[in-house]
Amino acid sequence: YTYYGISQGGILGAGYVALSGRTHLIDRAVLGVPGTPFAKVMTRSLAFSDYDSLLLMNFKNNRHVRMVIGLVQMAWDSTEGSGFLAEPVKEPYPPILIQAGLGDATVPTGAAEALARGLGARVLPHRPRDIFGLSETLQVRVADNVEAGEAVFTEFLFQKELSMLPENDVFGEGTDVHYCLRTDSKGIQQIATFVATGEVLDICEEDNCIRPSIDC
Repeated sequence: YTYYGISQGGILGAGYVALSGRTHLIDRAVLGVPGTPFAKVMTRSLAFSDYDSLLLMNFKNNRHVRMVIGLVQMAWDSTEGSGFLAEPVKEPYPPILIQAGLGDATVPTGAAEALARGLGARVLPHRPRDIFGLSETLQVRVADNVEAGEAVFTEFLFQKELSMLPENDVFGEGTDVHYCLRTDSKGIQQIATFVATGEVLDICEEDNCIRPSIDC
């Protein structure tokens, strides 16, 4: 069986895949536009802006809001990937493919990179940029072995949408990256091949996965 989770399905899916690792019920997993931890995702997500306004009716400023969310994170740790992917709690997991897009205003790509680091994921030779903590691999087939715990991270860069994100601590404009990345033809090809064979195609050979914009 293959688990395929997008957005919330990718966020909670990381925990689900880790929890099910020892059962060997899942052969492979694909996590689309995911992230971890929730406290990082929420406070940087455009989808959180209305909730932030409600919380500010009860708290003096955003520092207090983030402190509260940080405390609540201790409960979320029991269900999402961040609670299972760090030593000494680290759980075995099946081969995982992660896809994320720079320019995502709903689940920040930084949270996807944090998840990738927690999984010990690797990146393929052709990519938009180097990512701290992730090493390069020339191997394009991950082991079909839960105990191996292998993951590959593919990142796309959409120039227009990335330029729309604010550099300071405010909520930005909405972009289509979060919803349209799943329709990218190269991304679909990578997922289909991974699900069918376990091979991870280096789909960024032509353009390093740097695109002017995204539209669906």
